[in-house]
Amino acid sequence: MTTPARITLTVDVEDYAPAGEAVRAEHIVERLLDQLDAESIEGTFFVVGELAANHPAMVRLIAQRGHEVGLHGWHHTPLPELSHDELRSDLDRGIKMLQDLTGQRVSGFRAPTFSLVPESHWATDLLSEAGFEYSSSVLPAKSPLWGDPGAPRHPFRWPSGLIELPCPVVSFGSIANPYLGGAYLRVLPYALVRYGLAQAAGDELLWLYCHPYDFDPNEPFRHRDELGTIGSRVMWIGRSRMQTKVTKVLQGRSGGCLRDRIAELHV
Repeated sequence: MTTPARITLTVDVEDYAPAGEAVRAEHIVERLLDQLDAESIEGTFFVVGELAANHPAMVRLIAQRGHEVGLHGWHHTPLPELSHDELRSDLDRGIKMLQDLTGQRVSGFRAPTFSLVPESHWATDLLSEAGFEYSSSVLPAKSPLWGDPGAPRHPFRWPSGLIELPCPVVSFGSIANPYLGGAYLRVLPYALVRYGLAQAAGDELLWLYCHPYDFDPNEPFRHRDELGTIGSRVMWIGRSRMQTKVTKVLQGRSGGCLRDRIAELHV
């Protein structure tokens, strides 16, 4: 019998509470950590720097529970919207703060909204200079936000030496989409998720991604102008089922944190 491909759980720790409202992510992360403890799952948490600065106890708790902590930008700003100097400053202060909070070396970076695209490839030099070993910032498919359909689907190295771990995608005819995370995992029928896993190539490194709000069905619905009417609704669909889906995907497949998995790569 073929051994199922391993899948690493990754969490993009960000929060969209409007100004003046309490941040919800901290409590959801604590609840998620309890669930991961119960299921003996280790993963990688990419934390927005500004959120970490305001909630340092949350970051310390993630590390204390045995998970890897990486950087998810400072303000959750897409890479093409930053200057070289802005990104360099954000990386330097982000990596120093996370290392001070956790006592871990910070090895991984994930660009907000997978915004490592051709017009921001220059960022890979700065990531390497800052001391990152790997990035998981490329979506090798078309996207309403940021995507690079010409990028490889398997791990590769940038000229700077930085290792890239592309977001897993599956092709449905001529259309390629993520299937192991976020709104896609919440909305897609599990049969399509299972199909994606069956189609995954042997040279892919599989990881699942989610956000605290994906597990928060009690958050009051609000329209978000940047997402429009349909996009705003999609942000809320399937939240009550997310934990069950994540557990189902990872059952018998949990692959440890990304920092450890890159040591096994030959790229």
